[in-house]
This record gives sequence, structure tokens and C-alpha cells, in this order.
Amino acid sequence: MAEVFVGTVSEFEGDKRKVITKGDREVVVFERKGKFYAFENNCLHMGGPVGEGIIIGKVEAVLDDNKCLVMEKFSEDELHLVCPWHGFEYDIETGEFAGDKRKRLRKYETFQKEDNVYVRA
Repeated sequence: MAEVFVGTVSEFEGDKRKVITKGDREVVVFERKGKFYAFENNCLHMGGPVGEGIIIGKVEAVLDDNKCLVMEKFSEDELHLVCPWHGFEYDIETGEFAGDKRKRLRKYETFQKEDNVYVRA
């Protein structure tokens, strides 16, 4: 796999994302909490541009001692990338589809050399 220059770290500030093209594939690259992620920009459902979606915490149920639902909250630990077309959610660490962990977005390795961000694609 080739190393593809994506941009500098500062170009990702403020939730900015970049899409690069490698062959016939689009790869979206973004940063969250100091870590870079790269996925094929193609939702498994209907091919939507998953990289244009929001990133939110996974919805978690809060239960009482009797296992009854008290409320739901957004996770602070597990973040999801949500496809803007139909709301399919993917874990940003693994690319796993929240509805079926056997399915996942194609993930690419990201790395930094000084202030530059690269993807192995």
C-alpha cells in the first residue's frame, strides 16, 4: 500500500475532514481527540457519503437496579460516524456497523510525520 499525503494537522481543526481519491475509492480522513481516522467514504447501506455525517456518542441505556430504563445518554467513550443519508452508525475506532458488528467500513491506517498526516491506501 502506498503512503498518501492528506494534509497538515492544522487543516483538520474545527471538525474539518478531507476526502482523498485512491484509484476508484474515496477515503475520508478526520481527527477526533488527537487521533486520526480514515475510512472508505461509502456507507454499506446504499453507498452514501458516510464522511459527511455527524460524529456523536453511541446511545447508551441507563438502567436502575431492577433493570428498568431510567434514561438514555450519549457515550463519552464510544463515538459513531453517522451516514447522512439514512442514519447508519459506525464506530470510529473499528468501522463496525452498530446494527451488526460483523459488517464494517473499510478502515485505512493513518499516521503522522511531524505535522503531516498520511494514509496507507
